[in-house]
Amino acid sequence: MAKKKKNITIKMGSPEYMSTYGDLVTLLLCFFVLLFASSSTDAEKFKAIALSFSSNKISVSESSTPGVLDALGNGIVEMPVAEGDSDKENTEYEEGKAELEKMASDFRTYFAQNNYMDKIDVEQNDQYITLNFKDGILFDSGKAELKSDALQALDMVASELLKYPENDIKIEGHTDNRPINTDKFPNNWYLSAARAISVATYFTETKNFQPTRISTEGYGEYKPKVSNDTPENRSINRRVEIKILSKYYSDEVSF
Repeated sequence: MAKKKKNITIKMGSPEYMSTYGDLVTLLLCFFVLLFASSSTDAEKFKAIALSFSSNKISVSESSTPGVLDALGNGIVEMPVAEGDSDKENTEYEEGKAELEKMASDFRTYFAQNNYMDKIDVEQNDQYITLNFKDGILFDSGKAELKSDALQALDMVASELLKYPENDIKIEGHTDNRPINTDKFPNNWYLSAARAISVATYFTETKNFQPTRISTEGYGEYKPKVSNDTPENRSINRRVEIKILSKYYSDEVSF
């Protein structure tokens, strides 16, 4: 009896395992491309991105648009450079910095001429200068009423401050960490705020400062300059600070 022949079906196309293998290779390629891109990050590209977000106006030209190969080669697509407002902001920053440097120099010279350098410190940063009245100059311990000797110091400072009518003023009160609990001041916040308000009231009611340019704040014991571990350090932390803001970016100052 003759054997029956089996029908053999030949499948067309590549073997089934090749599809899985191809997907795996593609995923590995993408993975290593991403690794390479992240390892090739250029600091200048980040700087360009930061500049592009520094203003609300961004102009893009076709010639400045990077291609796909540029993105893969550098690890990050370069953002377009901001125009217009960024130049204005840089100019205002430089003008504000120069303004504060001159103001701080003028105050130091003024205090030296009036023998107040050991009583009022002058500090400066890029947004404001600080006049730091040291402990005991303006107030007696635990009180918020200005001393009679304090009026002379405030009069002297006020005469110089009036030369800068366009600059806003912030007056801050600070204490050490020793607790206070009286009928008038249940804690150091109340005491520090009352002292700042006393200085502001003297400026507005006696020296005719515009109230719209003055603000006050009491920080209590919570923003010390040094640790409160010695009597000398506690004396440094008990202070009233007058901060004179740059007129170029007063609305954006952070303390």
